[in-house]
Amino acid sequence: MKAIFPILALLAAPVVMTQTCVAGNIGAMQGYLPVNGTMTSGYAITPEFTQEFAKMQQALVTRLQALPADKQQAFMENYDPMVLIPYSEDLWPARADYDAYKAEWKKVRTKLVREVGVGLRPSVNDTWTVLSVTSDPQTNRTAPLTISALRYDGGRNVWISNNGELAAKDFQATEDHVYGAQTGTEWTLTKEDSLSRMTETIRFTRATDGKEVYLYYSFSERSAISNSVIAQGSYVLMFPVRSAAVNAGTPGSR
Repeated sequence: MKAIFPILALLAAPVVMTQTCVAGNIGAMQGYLPVNGTMTSGYAITPEFTQEFAKMQQALVTRLQALPADKQQAFMENYDPMVLIPYSEDLWPARADYDAYKAEWKKVRTKLVREVGVGLRPSVNDTWTVLSVTSDPQTNRTAPLTISALRYDGGRNVWISNNGELAAKDFQATEDHVYGAQTGTEWTLTKEDSLSRMTETIRFTRATDGKEVYLYYSFSERSAISNSVIAQGSYVLMFPVRSAAVNAGTPGSR
């Protein structure tokens, strides 16, 4: 992948397996990012599926749309596009069809979209500000990511945004996750009133094989009246993990 902005060569350092201790409580963020005001280099990523899987997915959508409304609603309430859909007799004519679908899902590749840099800088009272940079591939201008508007409180283990505090819970994904098995922490804020429902999430995880760190961020606001989308957006960042002696592998492979 061609480097799209040389500034990362000056500011970024690879994620390492251990970090030097600094003043301030880093809480659950220990070991994920640099904490001394520098940034680690990584990539904004997206899953890339095969054409055969796309055909299978379209056939699945057609079968889903043929189901009664209550079954469609139940499916959507549990649907996570980042995780392999579990087998259902309502959606696959035979188990063999599902097995073929699962096998095609496993062929997903990680597509590197653009380079990013992210790090933490100590602030006051065990809080940390986010340093980040990316580049618009059209203009080649650098700009911070939206996560730079958030702060982390290591003493209370909460992320703080303009919308309020995001509460922590453990996160674990199996090999059925689109980016493979991983564990970490997810912080979420949900607010609802008579006009809208808003959800904001930030998640940091490590691949169970130790080769990558992942950062997931999403924001969604929907009308409480029509359920239509008012605003939404999300992205996943991947940071290859390296030690002083061993290169951790090639980005883009699972």
